[in-house]
Amino acid sequence: MKNNLIRPFRLLATAAAILAAWACQDDVDLPMPTLRMSTPTLVAPSFATTLSFSVDSNCDWEITVEGAETSWVELSETSAVGNATIEAALTKNDTQTSRSVTITARSLSHPDVKDVLTVTQGAAAAEGYITIPDLKALAAEGDYTVPDEVKMRGTVVSSVEDNNYFEHCIALQGSPEPGTGITLRLDDIHYYNIGEELEVDLKGAVVSRSAQNGVMELKPVSDDRARRTETSQVILDATTITYEQLMSGVYESMYVGVYSQVYVEEGHSLDGMKVMDGLTMQTPDNDRFALIADQTASFGINAAPTGSGTLKGIAVPHDRTVGIRPCTENDLRLTGIRFGASIGIKLPYVFSFYASSQANKDCKYITIKDGTFDKQGTDFKAEDKDNNICAVLTARAIGRTSSDFRMTHWADEGAHDNIPAKSMVAGQNCYFLLTLPLAQDMPAKFRVSFGLSGTGGAPRDWVLAYSNDNETFITPDDNSTAISVTQPISSSGFFFYYTVPLTPTINLTKGQTLYLKLYPTGKTSVNGGTAGYNSDSRLHSCFAIEAIPSFRTAKPAGALYFEPFDNLTEGLDYLLGDKLAAMANYCGSDITSWAPSVKNGISGENVRQRPGYAQIGYVETQAVARNAYKNSPGYLLTPALGTAGDLNLSFKAMAYKTFSDRPKGKAGEPADKKGDLTTIVVEVTGGGTIGGATRTTVENLSTTAFNNYTLKIEGATASTRIKFTSDAASGEFSRWFIDDICVTK
Repeated sequence: MKNNLIRPFRLLATAAAILAAWACQDDVDLPMPTLRMSTPTLVAPSFATTLSFSVDSNCDWEITVEGAETSWVELSETSAVGNATIEAALTKNDTQTSRSVTITARSLSHPDVKDVLTVTQGAAAAEGYITIPDLKALAAEGDYTVPDEVKMRGTVVSSVEDNNYFEHCIALQGSPEPGTGITLRLDDIHYYNIGEELEVDLKGAVVSRSAQNGVMELKPVSDDRARRTETSQVILDATTITYEQLMSGVYESMYVGVYSQVYVEEGHSLDGMKVMDGLTMQTPDNDRFALIADQTASFGINAAPTGSGTLKGIAVPHDRTVGIRPCTENDLRLTGIRFGASIGIKLPYVFSFYASSQANKDCKYITIKDGTFDKQGTDFKAEDKDNNICAVLTARAIGRTSSDFRMTHWADEGAHDNIPAKSMVAGQNCYFLLTLPLAQDMPAKFRVSFGLSGTGGAPRDWVLAYSNDNETFITPDDNSTAISVTQPISSSGFFFYYTVPLTPTINLTKGQTLYLKLYPTGKTSVNGGTAGYNSDSRLHSCFAIEAIPSFRTAKPAGALYFEPFDNLTEGLDYLLGDKLAAMANYCGSDITSWAPSVKNGISGENVRQRPGYAQIGYVETQAVARNAYKNSPGYLLTPALGTAGDLNLSFKAMAYKTFSDRPKGKAGEPADKKGDLTTIVVEVTGGGTIGGATRTTVENLSTTAFNNYTLKIEGATASTRIKFTSDAASGEFSRWFIDDICVTK
């Protein structure tokens, strides 16, 4: 026991002796300070951007910036102890020369310990290079092959690794300014990083708008014509834009951000929803756009973001509008509190009676609650399914008995889907009333289109009135909103279309409500007798509310002939889709009645107005039974081009598709249900050929969007004219649309 106690005391004594000896020695030398920066050079593009570098050190240090002018560089920090990562924010260099500064990091305790970094920013323009906007402008009228030795530079903004951009494609942008984006298409997959700069040798490259994805693409002769430059990888942040800027298309192929949240229908939630599930984004003004994520994207199976924030990604055409393709999962960090979106309509707005099938009340865009005889239909309600719009149609009819009364929804074989109201009697406070909360200020003048028909004893004459309080309704004194149903429904036909202009004399601003009341006037019936009970007045297809169209399309550089159809303003825009129901066929006046200033030198047959484009071919679907629809083929002929030689022709085209093509059809189906041709014919007259012949066909026109087509005319003369038509055989239908006809050398 004694020995065990002695051992600990011996150990303590030994340790004390060692400590005493150490304490008597001189201070131990500290290690020498070290300092090194991560790179000796940074090379930046001319646009405003941010670069980063690191300082690896074991001491305290400070940074100085030297150069002829240093205000264009701002560092995130200029002193620290130990290691640090520093961001250098550079302003835009809009001069014709490059500029540089020297950044020196120096130890505070040992000034001789230092490291130096040079930052160089390129000039705004360099000889032998073309900017992305200038390159895109060359392809404005059609495919363009670059003939010269010239190069282009752009920064990678899409992530190949995260796989949410078009296959074999990389989005490039020249700067954060609008119009500087383009999509580079390669033959193989190349893993460039976001923020790296590529240089593309353009000789022989083709610039064109893709028929598959709709973006303006650059396709070099070979993949090795696109190379990584010496420019340092930059830190990219999305350019924050508004919904209107997104929809303008000028930010196509650019990295942008829009403040928004995932739209959730009332009564639904985002539980179980994934990023790849076709999400719709919603802004505080209740504007909508698509979040586009592929199943193969690295974040495609991630849960849908539940909050608000700036959704970031590449702006691309999508489903006749513009959407955003996120690049990485960081672009989906929407963690803010969800906002309440503005309620109401924005123009153009369509309140649609279209049915998904041939079943009554199987409405695609509205819900229906039948009206009852006991309440004279005042309990009838048709509501827009979009609860953020809150548009409602109500009505009132008079019936002496229940057999005199009806208020419901019917699906029509010709897509004249309608609200049959029995009985609408003038002077008895009968009406259709559309209630429209406004999410925008209404223009000083706008127009309202709708469909209306009636059986024999229904009232012939109607008028549209408006109000902002649902008490005092204004009916224009000039009868500009008065309409007449001139023929009764017969043999499942005679459904008429109307457009009336409105120039309100009251305020109709965002946050208010617009009330549109359509009501019968006079005692004359549709069949010319006395209007009375037990007849249907059928409000059909849709209500469409639009601003008065106005267009101004810039003439492309080098255009010898250009027809943008900006003078055409009549008819409904077919691109509003199936919400128009049968009124998708509602075009404007025929070319035979156009003023010379509207024709602008063109001629033709069965050419009709659409807002901003023309329709070639016509089918009467109003004053005719639906099984008696008949095709009236058309053609459009340009004036003489006045130029000889080889010419390039470009134009936009799209084919018509009937919306009566749906399941559960019945007898008496419309004659055009099998669809219209998607092949058209282009001819040259007065000299010249296309592919060795005077006519050629263009096939597979889209029925949902305009696509651009280009042809080469060889041997044209000053008398050459271009004819656009189709080869519809007997029993076939051919309605199609044309826009932006352009001829260049």
